[in-house]
Amino acid sequence: MPISYAVKHVFRSWKLFLALLIGVTLASAFFAGIDIKASATTKQALDQQLENIYVDMQASLSNLDVTQMLAVRNKILEIDNVLDAEVICWFSWMPITIFGENSTDKDNARIVAIANHSQIYDGWLNRPQDEIGENETYIPENSPLASKVKIGDTIMVNFTLYTYPEETFISWNLTVEGFANLDDRASAIASGYQRWIMPFPGTIVHPEDETSFLILISLEKTMQKILEEMQKVNPNYSPEQSVLIYLNREALINPWDIGTSISNVEVVKNNIENKLATDLELYVSIQNNLEWPLRSFQFVSLGLRLAFTLVSLPIFFMAWYMGTTVSDVSFNLRRREIGLLLTKGFSRGQILRIFLAETLLIGCIGGILGVFLGFLLNPLFTQFSAGSLFNLNLISPYTFAFTIAFGIIIAFLSAFSSARKASQLPTVDALREYLPTEAEKPFKRRWPMVALILGAYKVGVFISGVNMSAMLSRIMFSSGNFILVLLIGIFMFIDGILNYIGPLLFFWGFTKIFIQGSLEFQKLTAKAAKFLGELGVLATKNVRRNPARSAAIAFLIALIVGYSVQVNGQLASEQDYEVRKIYYNVGADVAVNVANVSGAQDVLEVIIANVSEHVQNATTEYSLSAYTVPGGTWMTVKAVEPNSWLKTAYYENEWFSGKDAITAFNDLAAD
Repeated sequence: MPISYAVKHVFRSWKLFLALLIGVTLASAFFAGIDIKASATTKQALDQQLENIYVDMQASLSNLDVTQMLAVRNKILEIDNVLDAEVICWFSWMPITIFGENSTDKDNARIVAIANHSQIYDGWLNRPQDEIGENETYIPENSPLASKVKIGDTIMVNFTLYTYPEETFISWNLTVEGFANLDDRASAIASGYQRWIMPFPGTIVHPEDETSFLILISLEKTMQKILEEMQKVNPNYSPEQSVLIYLNREALINPWDIGTSISNVEVVKNNIENKLATDLELYVSIQNNLEWPLRSFQFVSLGLRLAFTLVSLPIFFMAWYMGTTVSDVSFNLRRREIGLLLTKGFSRGQILRIFLAETLLIGCIGGILGVFLGFLLNPLFTQFSAGSLFNLNLISPYTFAFTIAFGIIIAFLSAFSSARKASQLPTVDALREYLPTEAEKPFKRRWPMVALILGAYKVGVFISGVNMSAMLSRIMFSSGNFILVLLIGIFMFIDGILNYIGPLLFFWGFTKIFIQGSLEFQKLTAKAAKFLGELGVLATKNVRRNPARSAAIAFLIALIVGYSVQVNGQLASEQDYEVRKIYYNVGADVAVNVANVSGAQDVLEVIIANVSEHVQNATTEYSLSAYTVPGGTWMTVKAVEPNSWLKTAYYENEWFSGKDAITAFNDLAAD
């Protein structure tokens, strides 16, 4: 009975519930939008992180010839979700002799043998039509080694084999056939940098540093012959060998389910190990380069969602507060209906269940609409393209279920108190068309006063610019009193929460106490409104008749303005801090470290003479450590040329107390 009546009443009196439905829908849309935006952001972040992982897995081999290594590759390609694999073999830093037209030069280089199917060729710009030929080599373009050789030169590689009790030397001549213009991916694979790529989140990879002295040769045509000669001397000799494995990431990795993605990749790894052990009786160790980034990204994803939710807490509070106000007005307009239901024999429990059923129905409808509204509006308020956001994968079943649950909860919390008060109305009072309950009900000041005090404290801290966490941390660590440390820890926890909700509490407490609960404040506004004419007087009377409604409107306006200032101000402050921090850490744009102190000025003059058109200011700076007495502490002393240093280094006037920086350095130059 309550549910059927509630459904009929919602559709019959839709105007009364439209405001609540709009509020719940917007709140649900915002909630769904946060989850969708977080999903899109985490996918973008994961894609960027995985872009720097050029090889998904690596199987380390030993004591195999080229034919056996290629057989291992073929077995790996039989595994599901393995897109490609390639064999790579290398000697680390072998002595070489370069024979040019008129001179010879000695150096060390890394000899890398790549197969005909290598993906290095895919990243080899201006590559030749055919693969590397027998006894031919290609040198990475623009590397230090490339500057020492020309096409047609001969590079003799000297291999040393240790066979107890003597050493055997084998020399192999390679002809420089050309220069390889490798992209970053091909450079990383050729240099072996894929083995330890991205050891920690945020590591920046510079594979070009590893290709400074790199020689590329053919695995099948050259390396096979070199190994045959070496194994004649030592049958157990083996260079460093690996099979690089590339997986089908689209099929294995789901950005919205990292746990399953880790399991999928691990299954492929186990299948490869089992395949090699069963078919070739090879027990190899496979390094999974995807496991650590995926595991660390689980925490990154959770942190992003938590950050989005924390920033959005005031919006959810605003939706609840607006819903509460609308519910009060709605149930106040339904007094006669409540009275008629009571006279017909409905119990107060049935009336409460009717109202709650209406609320749950509105919450469910608002949650469903919020999912689709958040999905459609996200591209308008984010930097992502419509193509990346209009992706049905972004609306997971969890997003749909949680958004509907959120809509029901926000509607229930908004209407429960009002519905309970309405169901408890006396029958005679309920039958009256109008009853000014706002003016007669007692006003509770306790919680608004607590909110006002806490909010005012945090607003004052923000305005003063005091770093409470740093100040309290110093006091806590310098104090040995356990009780004091415990109290400071509790206060720091509360202060951390107030960083997010402090302004919100201030606005809410202010509107509750002064606008809704203070007749003196309302009289003061009435006197001030006389200067605005008849319109001001009318507005003041409306405030005094409906203080709760007026307080809600004032609170919403203040919250919107205050929250906008807080978010934009915080973003601008963090951006300013990061820029200044970079300037501080960098100091000058380019720094040249000179080992011989006496030659510093000569080096500076040479730099200015050669690149003066690109240098705005330059100076010398001497740094040394000194031991102070009495006190026995080490300190860093910097000796500078005052005039030029002040033009070159980064500084801020606020760093100097007493005299300003220019005056202080002028005094240094004078004395």
